[in-house]
Amino acid sequence: MAVQQLVQQPAPALTDGVFTEEHELFRATCRRFFEKELEPNYVRWEKEGNGTPADFWRKAGDLGLVGMAIPAEYGGPGGSFMFNVIQNEELGRYVGGASVGAAIATDLMTNILVEHGSHAQKQQWCPGILAGSVIQCLGLTEPGSGSDVASIQTRARKVGGDYVINGNKCYMSSGAKANLIYVVAKTDDDLQRGRGAMTLFLVDSKTAGVTQRRMDTLGMRASSTGEAFFTDVRVPAECMLGREGEALRSVLKGTFTLDRTLIATRALATAELAFGITLEYVKNRKVFGQAVFEFQNTQFKLAEMKTDIVVGTAFRESLLRQLVAGKLDVLTATTAKLWFSEMVYRTADACLQLHGGFGYMTESAISRIYTASRVEPIYGGTSEIQKQNIAKSLR
Repeated sequence: MAVQQLVQQPAPALTDGVFTEEHELFRATCRRFFEKELEPNYVRWEKEGNGTPADFWRKAGDLGLVGMAIPAEYGGPGGSFMFNVIQNEELGRYVGGASVGAAIATDLMTNILVEHGSHAQKQQWCPGILAGSVIQCLGLTEPGSGSDVASIQTRARKVGGDYVINGNKCYMSSGAKANLIYVVAKTDDDLQRGRGAMTLFLVDSKTAGVTQRRMDTLGMRASSTGEAFFTDVRVPAECMLGREGEALRSVLKGTFTLDRTLIATRALATAELAFGITLEYVKNRKVFGQAVFEFQNTQFKLAEMKTDIVVGTAFRESLLRQLVAGKLDVLTATTAKLWFSEMVYRTADACLQLHGGFGYMTESAISRIYTASRVEPIYGGTSEIQKQNIAKSLR
């Protein structure tokens, strides 16, 4: 069975009340788009070394696959976060998804703009987001801070009615090509307020003093992961998103829970993809006169992976039910991020082992899935940070 056929298998069904008919129509649109625009092209994008091209985003915009949260008054559909979940799950079902990384998943930032942005900010940015001509990214992580967000060094100094930003952000999904960067910085007042006080600014990447660079990653070779340098970047006070000092305490607070949900649900889809590809491979690959599948060790490994997927499917349903009901708490999202990210990596590792030497070749699908899955326990907060947060809840 070809990879293309494997990724067309239906998603694990949830009982009524979670996904609507509209959701499923959107899911079908996502699949058609990824089959047509992603799968035939990602190998070429990897070789070109420029990341995901702009026309990929524009075509996504033409189909309504970005800006789903934007309300009707700003030209959007006003969709729920479940559309982001579906988009991410479907991306995880394709080998190309392992190549481009987060890709259009950075549309998560739109939810922040819709919830906390001013009328003027929405008028300025929503049309481009919907058209796929405005790519967004979150500038939070820095080379010297990593998961210790409170220690960031980027500063925004107030000068008259403007703010002048200096600093460096890295490891940003879509950061190399983003037109709109959500920059988290510390103002002078934030420094006086103490640890945790930060402010979020909307920065046009064309602003003088902004320099972007694509970063070379272990996996996700067609991604646009990047860093940005801000040298005396002057922006008006109207670019502040939300209130001063409230970047983490208010503006981004719920975003981490949503991001962890996206990582978790996409990880399950990718684990299913890796398992399906591997099951097909071991049934057809012969060693010592018999299919690799017939060896007891192979069957035991497959049984372990299948168990993880079955357990993960039940966890996914619980997670999404809580999300739809508005009852998803930080602890549940944190445990989901920890468990699913570790699960997809050990699944990809076991699948590559069963492929033998072919699995180590970059031309193999499982190789791309393996290298991409290695970042799962790292981005969105490392597994160690998730464990620390879970442990705090036990005090």
